[in-house]
Amino acid sequence: MTTIDPDRLPKRQHYRVVPDRSALMIEVATSVGPVTFGAIGLEGFVRAAARGTRLDLAATPNAHLELQLRDLTSGNAAYDGELQRHIAVRRYPAAHVDLHHVHSVEDSSSDYRVAGDVMFRGITQRVEGFVTVHLPDAGLLRVSGTKSLDIRLFEVPPPTLFMLKIDPEVTVSLDLEARLGP
Repeated sequence: MTTIDPDRLPKRQHYRVVPDRSALMIEVATSVGPVTFGAIGLEGFVRAAARGTRLDLAATPNAHLELQLRDLTSGNAAYDGELQRHIAVRRYPAAHVDLHHVHSVEDSSSDYRVAGDVMFRGITQRVEGFVTVHLPDAGLLRVSGTKSLDIRLFEVPPPTLFMLKIDPEVTVSLDLEARLGP
């Protein structure tokens, strides 16, 4: 049996999410075309070790992200009000993501398969997907990814707005920037 010497593992560093450089977009298909809700201002952290321009997965990365749901907007007050009412923003003001697993995608220097827990409307679901991670400069981490989710996983029935029919399958896109920090 091989023993792992913890002193030889790469050291994870703490990257703090830069809220004004981090955004989440949610595209919803409706009977009259797509509606996109977006928010700038993700908060949280990523703990990861880097080896050059790649993550060093010998020290398992983890992350915690949080979004204040009142910040989601489409630019249409009627749509925004209905979204906030339907997802019960007053009762559940934030959504959280806790990343637990990261695996390299073969033949890629920047793509990773990730898994974590998404907490939305008081319900936690395990979600898996793919992200692209760039480490362009020392102390800078950029993460992007897109995932289709069925809102019924979080006990959100597909809303209807006026005469619009809304598909329960939504597309969530993440663009995140984090810098080394305390």
